[in-house]
Amino acid sequence: MKFKFIDYADLNNELKIKLSGLVVKDEVAFLRLAKAYSNGNTKKLKYLNDLYRLAVALKAFEFTYIKYKKLNIPDSVFYSTLSDLGIWCRENNNKGLKNYQWIKHHVSFELFKIGRLQYEIHKCTNPALNYSKLPFKYGDYVINVHIPACGKLDIKECKKSLACAVSFFGNYFPDLKWDCFLCESWLVYGKNAEFMDKESNILKFTNLFTVNYSLNYEYQTYERLFNLKHTPLFKFQINKLPQNTDLQKRAKKYRLSGGRFGIGFATIKKQTLKAPAE
Repeated sequence: MKFKFIDYADLNNELKIKLSGLVVKDEVAFLRLAKAYSNGNTKKLKYLNDLYRLAVALKAFEFTYIKYKKLNIPDSVFYSTLSDLGIWCRENNNKGLKNYQWIKHHVSFELFKIGRLQYEIHKCTNPALNYSKLPFKYGDYVINVHIPACGKLDIKECKKSLACAVSFFGNYFPDLKWDCFLCESWLVYGKNAEFMDKESNILKFTNLFTVNYSLNYEYQTYERLFNLKHTPLFKFQINKLPQNTDLQKRAKKYRLSGGRFGIGFATIKKQTLKAPAE
């Protein structure tokens, strides 16, 4: 099977070969499934294996590309957004795409990678958010900021990305009414400064935002920092945490001393960002 944008998906050669040799019994049904996925419908993907899911996603991006062209969004943004497929395939040991629920946002024209960061158009209808501490109301649109695992968190690149994102949504989605970037992540947890190096890029990234509030929800830190799929509950489990990096050592010591990890809810008002230099 041929995939128009396979060379931009950041996949390894072995996975490309498997995709090229993939046999689809009913191409009409396959295209129908890909088009449905490009419109945000994921129901049937849960019954597929990871390689087939990846094939559906790649074909869905061909429908997504039509939407990019209608708004004259540069190909560079499309290719950069598409490259997230490679990250999630590597997370899945290059077996294909497991996290199809996340890639749904990319193919359904809701999420865009602009420079270092990703941006998702999001209507805030989550009743669990503490809106009394946030600079927007229930039902408002925000731009969610996501940090893909694609290298160093360079602060200059992040600043440039945020400024470019303001221009991007102003140019291509002029009717979208939004005022804030929102980041929900362990990276902007309010107590990270208690154990992280003061010069760390994570803290510098956090300082670009206003941390509105934090919660002691620890799973995300264990998953992203220690590559665990569960939350250690007992001291003997925490003692077994890896110490391969300075940050892991600091975090482990902090947790053993009684500290807690968590996630922060942080915002930036778009009016505070300067337009990117030409």
